[in-house]
Amino acid sequence: RASARHYAAMKYLPIPALQDLTATCLSGVTVGDVVVNGVIEAYSSKNDKNEAKLFRSVCAKVEKKISSSPTTFTEKMASSPLGPINHTSTIQLLVKLIGALNSSLPDYDFSNLQASDFVHCNNLDLVVNNVNEFLLNYAMEAKNPGVRKKFWTSLDSIINLKKCNIYSFIPDDEAEVFGVGNIWTLNYFFVNKSAKRICLLTCSGVRKMSKYNRNVVDMEEDYSFSLEPSFNLDVPHPHGRSIASRGTWVK
Repeated sequence: RASARHYAAMKYLPIPALQDLTATCLSGVTVGDVVVNGVIEAYSSKNDKNEAKLFRSVCAKVEKKISSSPTTFTEKMASSPLGPINHTSTIQLLVKLIGALNSSLPDYDFSNLQASDFVHCNNLDLVVNNVNEFLLNYAMEAKNPGVRKKFWTSLDSIINLKKCNIYSFIPDDEAEVFGVGNIWTLNYFFVNKSAKRICLLTCSGVRKMSKYNRNVVDMEEDYSFSLEPSFNLDVPHPHGRSIASRGTWVK
């Protein structure tokens, strides 16, 4: 855990439509037997003096890697999900993604993340389908009729989805960042460079009666029996990996 103040936090943009969506879909909302927690927020990506320290730090790390292993590192430069890591524009993007995470999840410090911790999502339709499958599913739509259309219409009006680059964050230790017991997580950055805005959707789902659900009273203490997590099933991961660039089923 880190201090709630970071030198790479970004300017939060209070947008009522996103605040309403967070309250409707993401603030401990019970959907069937799953409780959803998270936020969808917008940040200004205009250059900020608060980013300067992190920018210098990332540049120093890149230079150190290049000098320590020039051949190996040069081969990896072009394969960075954010672009060639020795380019200033790539480092600036990395700093802004880190800043958005630091701002949205202030109990953690993401300043040591690297470009390889992110995934570039090239297909908007796949991202939309994935969010619809995990978050804006039929149960959420039944609970809040029209919420799926409202979600995408609002987000598009704020960020212009077709002009965005979309990235996803893959934490090394998902439990450390998002807590144990989640059956899925979503972490998407919608980056509109020309509008100088980033929208971050970060959320997770946990079984309603799981002992890991933050909204459940400790039944083991009250009733003297152990409540085993009901989600520990052999459910195949929809994308074939334990931590994916899109929604994740966590075993």
